[in-house]
Amino acid sequence: MSSSLSVNILVEGDLDEAVLKKVLDLVGIEVTNVYGRRGKNYLKENVGRFNQAARHGKWVLLVDLNKDAECPPPLIATWLPTQHPNLQFRVAVRAIEAWLLAERDEMARFLAVSPQRIPLQPEDEERPKNTLIDLARYSRNRSIRGDIVPPIGSTASQGKLYTSRLIEFALRHWNPERAAANSPSLRRSLDSLLRWKSGVSR
Repeated sequence: MSSSLSVNILVEGDLDEAVLKKVLDLVGIEVTNVYGRRGKNYLKENVGRFNQAARHGKWVLLVDLNKDAECPPPLIATWLPTQHPNLQFRVAVRAIEAWLLAERDEMARFLAVSPQRIPLQPEDEERPKNTLIDLARYSRNRSIRGDIVPPIGSTASQGKLYTSRLIEFALRHWNPERAAANSPSLRRSLDSLLRWKSGVSR
């Protein structure tokens, strides 16, 4: 799809950047600059400044819901009571990993696990990241286990190559349109971005 809109994006980290770029590419929106990459607190502390910058250009902000609210609207209202129309505030329920898990067949192939192990409704998972790591423990692929799962006895919360492996999945295997069938927040984001690109209010 050809691009007719360019935006700056705001993300928590590298994985979110890869996922959001894939989503925007699908709807035909080009990324000009990437900001953030310093975690969720940085975005929350600076969201007002970026909202002001939206007077001069288009911005897309993506954050995880986590346990900060029951659903996206209260989180958005808390962070940004008055939102500029040039800024799209998207929220992954409850984490970006849920969007990736939502493409069940591709994730099963990537992790080398049975498709039946992948949750039918990943947004209902309390901690989608932990769900994904636990799935990798059952992988038939030793390198997947070693890269994604923290070593036994380690205090780390994830394997050393967790992020790079999931970026690989997002960029090479993940299809947001197919994943949206199992992820309501992803579906809403795709629909909203398409309307926004066409000039219709979010």
